[in-house]
Amino acid sequence: MELDLEVVTQGEPPPEPLTGEAADKLCWALAEDLQRILGPLHQYGFVVLGGLYDVTEILRPGLPIVDSLAELYRRSLPDTRFQPQVMAIGTQGAEFPMPEIAPQRRPGSGPLLCIPFVFLGEPEAMDALSPRLEQQLLEKGRASLRTGQLIQDSFGVQPLNLSFATFNDLCALMKIQLEHAGFGPLWQLLESALFIDQPPARIELPEGNLIIVDGTEAFARFLTFRQWSAEHPDSEHPAADYGRFHQLQRQYTAGLAAHGLQVHSVEHAVALRDDNLDKALSEARMCAMPANTQHVNEIVTQSDHWTDVAGISLTEHSRPGLGPIAFTVLVRSGDGRILHYANQYPLAPEAVSHTRDLWRATAERFGLELEVIQPGDVLHTPSRDQLLPWPEAIGPSH
Repeated sequence: MELDLEVVTQGEPPPEPLTGEAADKLCWALAEDLQRILGPLHQYGFVVLGGLYDVTEILRPGLPIVDSLAELYRRSLPDTRFQPQVMAIGTQGAEFPMPEIAPQRRPGSGPLLCIPFVFLGEPEAMDALSPRLEQQLLEKGRASLRTGQLIQDSFGVQPLNLSFATFNDLCALMKIQLEHAGFGPLWQLLESALFIDQPPARIELPEGNLIIVDGTEAFARFLTFRQWSAEHPDSEHPAADYGRFHQLQRQYTAGLAAHGLQVHSVEHAVALRDDNLDKALSEARMCAMPANTQHVNEIVTQSDHWTDVAGISLTEHSRPGLGPIAFTVLVRSGDGRILHYANQYPLAPEAVSHTRDLWRATAERFGLELEVIQPGDVLHTPSRDQLLPWPEAIGPSH
């Protein structure tokens, strides 16, 4: 189901899932459409979920939604023998029979939303059905006007297009969309995760991003500005280029997480570039940061004794459209000594406010007010080997 992009960008969540009765009506309408397209289907079981799902909820490692629907179907049978039947799954009260298959209804989901369905049958029958699905469903699989009106009335949405598709069709569409948007390497990672028989995948971007995917896990190398600069000594615009590294890091890790992968940030020292991918994965697992890690902390200068603290400042290094990508903390004594100088890199959006709150509370303990400085750029030394707090930056920062 394709929705108007203007509607999606308003940020509303998808409609609530259907009750059992409404899901049953939708299920029979879909079954009639599919029989019109594919021919007789009386020897197959058919299960429909009465909700609207973002593509990222469907395309997940191992396609778990298929297993969940098959399990619910098996539970409904009177004995262990397979029997063809039509089965609709809607809400019972306000809940699904399996909470993990309920649509997430994330604000802004779309513009493609899916109503998942699964065919089940004996092995020989499924072998015969699979090529029919792949050859005919997307080509001839437009829903009937009756089904379209039922979906519009049931969910309160007006789809621009309403077609049937297989999981493989969704994968192909996802690949085309990502490649068109310049994210072809992200599809390489997702493809490795989605199908359980695929080997691990590794991508390395010119901007310095390096990510390995193995099954349901992803390992993303994190670089501080100093580490990134050492790998990109010829960059003419280090502030902008390092910002691009962060932008891609966020986009790729958010994309992987949206598809249900567990994403780990990994210390730069790990040999993720090792030609032996198994060795790289082993080291990545050993050195992955704990799941609750808020930020990467890079200490430049540290005194063991904070005496006569006279000022604490927090410089927010940012790039347009990205917000803060790093903070430089500077703690000074009354006689001008630097007691603490560190760079902190937030690993998640919530870590930005956490860092501010942490240092605001620290300042309050010394009876001070935290000085927050927002220069609107990434400030660094002329040699590019270190981030600088304001106003200690020397020369232009670009």
